[in-house]
Amino acid sequence: MKLYLLLASLLCLTTLSRSQQNMVTYAGDAGKECFYDIAGLSNGNYLVSGYADDLDWIAEGVPVVTLGGTSAIHNALGTDRYAFLILFNHGLTEMLGVFTLPSGAAEDIRFIKLTNQIGETTGDIFISGNTSDTYDEDGGYFLAKLDHNFVDALPTSLLWTRNVWAESGPKDYHPWDVTSEGEVYYVSGHSHDYNWSAMYCLDQNGDRKVVENWRTHWLTAGGEWHGSPASSSPSEVAYSGIAFKSAGRCEFRSWNDEDYNLMQQDGNGGMKKGKWPVDILFSGPCNPDAPTANGPGYTGYSPESCCPVWGASSVVVDRRNNHLYIGMNMKSYGISPDFEPAVIAMDETGDLKWWSRLYHEITPAGDTMISVPDQYVDALAIDYSLPVDQGMLVVGARAHGNNTENLWEGNSIAANTSAQGFQNQFTGTNGDIHESWLGKLKLNDGTLMYSTYFAEMTDGGGNYGTTHPDPNMDGWPDPNSGWPDVNTTRLAKNAIRVSAQGDVCVAAVGRRTITTANAYQKMIKPWNGGHSCWNNFIRVYENDLSIPLYSSLVVGQWDTLTQVGGDNVEIYGIFKTELGIIGVGKQKADDLGVALGNDIPVTNIPAWGVNTPASETAVLVYYVAENLEDAEDDPTTALIENQPQHNTLFAYPIPANERVMISGKMMTGDWQLSNIAGGIVLSGQTNHTHSITLDISTLQQGVYFFECDGHTSKVLKID
Repeated sequence: MKLYLLLASLLCLTTLSRSQQNMVTYAGDAGKECFYDIAGLSNGNYLVSGYADDLDWIAEGVPVVTLGGTSAIHNALGTDRYAFLILFNHGLTEMLGVFTLPSGAAEDIRFIKLTNQIGETTGDIFISGNTSDTYDEDGGYFLAKLDHNFVDALPTSLLWTRNVWAESGPKDYHPWDVTSEGEVYYVSGHSHDYNWSAMYCLDQNGDRKVVENWRTHWLTAGGEWHGSPASSSPSEVAYSGIAFKSAGRCEFRSWNDEDYNLMQQDGNGGMKKGKWPVDILFSGPCNPDAPTANGPGYTGYSPESCCPVWGASSVVVDRRNNHLYIGMNMKSYGISPDFEPAVIAMDETGDLKWWSRLYHEITPAGDTMISVPDQYVDALAIDYSLPVDQGMLVVGARAHGNNTENLWEGNSIAANTSAQGFQNQFTGTNGDIHESWLGKLKLNDGTLMYSTYFAEMTDGGGNYGTTHPDPNMDGWPDPNSGWPDVNTTRLAKNAIRVSAQGDVCVAAVGRRTITTANAYQKMIKPWNGGHSCWNNFIRVYENDLSIPLYSSLVVGQWDTLTQVGGDNVEIYGIFKTELGIIGVGKQKADDLGVALGNDIPVTNIPAWGVNTPASETAVLVYYVAENLEDAEDDPTTALIENQPQHNTLFAYPIPANERVMISGKMMTGDWQLSNIAGGIVLSGQTNHTHSITLDISTLQQGVYFFECDGHTSKVLKID
């Protein structure tokens, strides 16, 4: 079925591009509104989260459901905002319902996570949202599970909630994820300070649980117990955790000389010392019964005394085996104050699989290095395009500045010597900037396979090199041919998405952003004159990170002479579809509630949208392009794949406009075409035929299912 669907979609690219158009719209009224995250459901609908000052902008007739089960959320110092989930149809043209927390229950709904992996039927749905309350009341963010998933039934309540004390990094990033079984890993606390930060795991009921091979456990009788595995005294252990703190702790450190002195490969041709990622800061192993924190470690770094709490920023779970991946960094001191990154992989029991520094501690030539730039992990995602034993982890990292040893270059990869990143390395002479980086590491051992720097150019400058030869790069300079100054470029926090084929989708902020020929909103090229502006943008990289397939701005139309009017839109969440990519966010406003800058160029505004911002106003963009089309990214694929013998029928073209042909199997007897709600919209009879053509011109845009003789095919109707 996948082969037939993909073939059919490739054969109808021209029809598709004429039928489906870009959508760029605002949503809201004179209050403050924001869209934060978006998820696709296996019945074809989309779920968008966010907040609003009021719900007056919701059209009459759209059902509004106030969810129950919210009384346990702590938000006493918050506002009267509505935190919401909005259900949209497949084409985003219709708002099907609004599901809101009571006014003031929480400040927003920030992230949406599902227990299913890409291409599966929608499982359970979990959410997080910001709260404002005291330390004693666990102000920071909340976690919750919905009682229904919008596919089997519409939700009416939160099944359980968990208040999470969070400040600074953990509050900004919301580092959490859910397993296929509905258990939640999350980080509480703050970062790079004195107090506390830790990871815990919640069971299916929202209670903290024991993780067998973590090394810190809290006892039912009070106090802590340190050891691995926890099964040596299971009756005493109430729950487990990972303490992201060096003072008085031995987490992520070796507990004996053998582990501390272990020399192992770093994943990219070099070496590293220590079984655990924080060994780099210390002069020896740590005894959990008498913890010490003495440095320096073997590269010259010591723990920074000001900030014993580390910064855990990203968490992702592979739904296929529930293995856990953590992104973090530690404040250190060597030549100067610094931050050292780490990506840590654990299996489903909490056993360490591997860890990566993302740069060489000991180069392939044998030189021991200090990597001076501050380095961070901004996002993690699982690439499900390959089997789990061949799969890869996508890492979004960032460096503050540049030095001899920095995040790994795209054309110097030991396990993939022919690799070329779109932007192989840092260029230019700007030092006090944040340049981002993308990499793919093997899930089983952390080996680096692909990487690219991700740093857009400055507004002025030169040394651009030669024009990129790919026509879709629209005459922009090839980042690997010159030495232009680059400028700060930062990924949206924990917003990397990966397509079914492994393409990497990102939202970010940059300056002179490279845009593709197929972009909806383009940047002026540096050698054409005129000024750029700070902008948010959406980009899709080829699965080997060698080139962007699509890159478009999302920003107010600025004056290229004065630079006035831009730097006013933020994109927080993205989702890859079978036709393109969706982004959600807001246009910012000033302290008086006046929308900042100029309007973004809107198009194809749906009935629920508006064409201008009245204040801080929600933004939704749906960018489509022929080279982004992939039937495997359709979230409704799972419904067909779960049908027996689903490969005996297929539809052409996909999507269709006026007529669709169903063919493949000898059909006889009654047939019917149903919408995603199960309602029959067309029906008839066939008699020993291999194909049937249906007139669907009068049907509304959406997803339909053709059924005959117990076999099913999917039909996608586009106006």
